[in-house]
Amino acid sequence: MARLALLLLLLLSPFASPQGSIATPQKPDPPAAVITGVVVDGTTGEAIPEAVVFLSATPAGPAGAQTRQLTDERGRFAFVQLPGDANYTVSATKFGYLEGGYGRDAMPTDPLRSIPLKASEWISNIKVAIWKPGAISGAVRDESGEPVVGVVVRALKRVRIQGRDEFVAGPVTRTDDRGRYRLHTLPPGKYVVQIPSVQASVPTSAKVGEADERFALRPRPGLADEVLDLLDVDQAQRLAIGRYAVPPPSVNGRHFSYPVVFHPAATSVAEATTIELKFGDDRQNVDLVLTPVQSVRVSGVVDGPPDSLRSLTLRLVPAGLENLGFGSEAATALVTSDGRFTFLNVPAGQYTVEAPAQISELSITPPQIGPRKALPGPPTAPVTGASLQQTELLPGVTLTHYFSMSSNAPATGRATVSVGNTDVTGVVVRMRPFGTMSGRVLIDPQSAPPADATPQRAALELDPAGGDAALSGAGRVIRADRIIPGDFSIMRIAPGQYWVRVQKQGIHASVWQVQSVSWNGRDYTNAPIEVGSGDAIDGVVVTVTTANPDLRGTVRDSDGLKADAAMVIVFPVDQAQWKNTGLDPARMKTVPVSSSRAFVFPALPAGDYFIAAISRSFTETWREPAFLSRVAQLASRVTLNWGGKSTADLTAAVIR
Repeated sequence: MARLALLLLLLLSPFASPQGSIATPQKPDPPAAVITGVVVDGTTGEAIPEAVVFLSATPAGPAGAQTRQLTDERGRFAFVQLPGDANYTVSATKFGYLEGGYGRDAMPTDPLRSIPLKASEWISNIKVAIWKPGAISGAVRDESGEPVVGVVVRALKRVRIQGRDEFVAGPVTRTDDRGRYRLHTLPPGKYVVQIPSVQASVPTSAKVGEADERFALRPRPGLADEVLDLLDVDQAQRLAIGRYAVPPPSVNGRHFSYPVVFHPAATSVAEATTIELKFGDDRQNVDLVLTPVQSVRVSGVVDGPPDSLRSLTLRLVPAGLENLGFGSEAATALVTSDGRFTFLNVPAGQYTVEAPAQISELSITPPQIGPRKALPGPPTAPVTGASLQQTELLPGVTLTHYFSMSSNAPATGRATVSVGNTDVTGVVVRMRPFGTMSGRVLIDPQSAPPADATPQRAALELDPAGGDAALSGAGRVIRADRIIPGDFSIMRIAPGQYWVRVQKQGIHASVWQVQSVSWNGRDYTNAPIEVGSGDAIDGVVVTVTTANPDLRGTVRDSDGLKADAAMVIVFPVDQAQWKNTGLDPARMKTVPVSSSRAFVFPALPAGDYFIAAISRSFTETWREPAFLSRVAQLASRVTLNWGGKSTADLTAAVIR
């Protein structure tokens, strides 16, 4: 402590300069303020040396001579000569850690806590927590116990969507020259570790260039991204091999392949061993064994119009992996012009044959790791390109759409198949035409356009009610092809139930929202519209508004939960609206509690709601209907009106 006091004395001295030289005495500045503290590991509480600490002020302005610095060997930092009468936030990070900050005591996604600072005031001994992500490592060996070099390994995280378990794609790596792998930057959760294996079948009539372009051998970055070889199997078929394990040669007419494998040696995700990670966990010796198994052929025909067969590649997806994208298949097959297909080297198991027009995948949102180059600013815009589109929906989960397969097909199809030890023939994949939706967008008369743009910047999208990312390739984001207000037309909708939303990626998505939806004399504001195969849903009237209800209030501590460890949730009083809410429910929202114990919901639809302040530990699971039933017993009720203002004063509730 004496050393820190000496450091402060030198820094506060009017004769000290940042370079350590003697400065010319000047007229004394107004009394300066000081913030000191220590950066600690959020899991162990140990001090972290050489962490980068960032300081920012509100209102924006000079924050003294320094806005960032490194902690000393005891994790300490000192921001001195700070202007008073301002609010400050302190954040920190270090290579190998997630970004943290003052107020993020439970997890790195907690809100930063503001520090009000007066002139001459010294705020001392604040603790700034940063968090290590989890990691999983191990070795991959073959059936002889030898290391397998250069094979793809990835983590899949188990999440809850619409009351069911789904797997989302995690980081990808490859084994080194010792057959070892390491998957890092993993947020807390339940994981399985997988070795993908894709056997791509190409008719001999197809050119190598065609196979290179059409096949799903360019999945998420890090998976097999190139065709290494084309092996002739017979006069009609070839096997396209990417950077997956090459199957051993056939023996006495029996063909073999390496199946998709899950730790330790399971061939289905249902039998995989689950690994539960917390912050800072480093799970080692999570080994996998690759063993070749006898494989068979699965063949059949695609039943659909000729234009739906053009450039069509089928996917053979193992059961339980339907919401994952490229690289999750056990096999792919290029369809011939007359609709015939053959999957080569298929291991026994349960599969779905998909004829997708688009591939959609849920994946872990990459965390912020290591020191930043800039102070905190606005979030990065979603990645958008000709081949993919990404949107963050659930906490820590991103939805990605790929458009590199049969994106112009007029139909989509799927079939289930059970594969044993003999060839499967006669599989029929029936193509189902897409539906369409059209109508008119109206603007609520109470709405005022955003200050910096016109209403025409907003657009519509459809959100599948069941939260199914795949939806036979339809995906989630289906944009209206015209801006609002005016007519709209949404094409290529796969059969299913959908909510009509204002496009989440629009510039003013947080300002505009759907006020009402009607079709054929029925109100669909609080119910999804069902689109059948080939349906033309015409005459839909969508009214949008900026007259959003304003809901705000405060949260008090309770005996079992502090306000600054809580989040505020709202959900409809009507229990029928707790299910089939889509991936982006309009009426089920959460906001953090600020350092002043206040909260604000800026854009909720009008209606009757339950509202409660609960622990942030429920961030990923609070939308479960069974959980909402427990919260409803302790929650307050609030009625929101368009353009109205409402308040709610809450006490943090402990949910058991």
